[in-house]
Amino acid sequence: MDFVPGVPLNRLSDAMKEKGIQAGSPESKLAGRKILDSLSVAFGRMIFGAGFLHGDPHPGNIFIGEGGKVSLIDCGQFKSLSRSRRLQFAELVLAVDQYQKAVVADDAEKIKFSKKELANCARGFGIKCVDGRESEDDLACAIALVLFSDTGVELPGSYSANELSEDSPIRLLTSFPQELILLGRATVLLKGIARRLDVPLSLVDRWGEQCQATLETAAEPSLPLWGRDVQGNAFVVPENTSTEDGKIRFRQVAGLLKQWAKGKGQRLGKRLVKRLPPKVRMSVLEYVLTRQEKQEAARRAANQN
Repeated sequence: MDFVPGVPLNRLSDAMKEKGIQAGSPESKLAGRKILDSLSVAFGRMIFGAGFLHGDPHPGNIFIGEGGKVSLIDCGQFKSLSRSRRLQFAELVLAVDQYQKAVVADDAEKIKFSKKELANCARGFGIKCVDGRESEDDLACAIALVLFSDTGVELPGSYSANELSEDSPIRLLTSFPQELILLGRATVLLKGIARRLDVPLSLVDRWGEQCQATLETAAEPSLPLWGRDVQGNAFVVPENTSTEDGKIRFRQVAGLLKQWAKGKGQRLGKRLVKRLPPKVRMSVLEYVLTRQEKQEAARRAANQN
């Protein structure tokens, strides 16, 4: 058993106030974005890499350490994800993305086709609805979107994304696989954090490459256990680190050193920013936040095309 230093996510707001960090400030927003990025990477690794999922990811089980480092504790409840489930989930996330793109493009034919594809993916995962509604594409599609769509997406069939509403599609579910609920809990947690931070969240932006890689390796004996990240600012191991003769080339070593130096520079930069006068530090943080927001907007625009 290890001691995990940090503050539970549900007490983070109070801890930040004690340090003089006000809610809504650039420093607070940047910290929130880093926490969201770290959690997205962690859940992506669990789902598509290791093949297991933390079964109780409530805010009390998420500890935030120095610099926004995230630790998930209390792993007594978890769910192993089979190869077939990982493939199904990868297809489901990509089908959600195709439907959302069709809606943005306002293309009636593409909307109809992508809705059918998404509904089939949802039913294939094992959801069952009340008698007489099993084949309703709007309903199956809406259920998938409640769990796995981007924040703020409108549901088809006049269904409501509010789970307490009489028009919630969740009310019409009669049975569903346990894996779906645990995956849904993870994504609902991420979307909830994003809403509180007023940060747009797209699962396909976070996990799209992992989904694609999972499907591309479906014919291999086993799904890959990722030794590298495909998103975020985490350390990435260059391709073809070794050659057929077993030797490591200079350019590959140089690539690793470049990655190390970049991470070292980022840590040094953070220490320097902390030592700046308050007004200067605030200006620097506002600049960094604005830059991140522009980059996110550019990525969303590129994904919609």
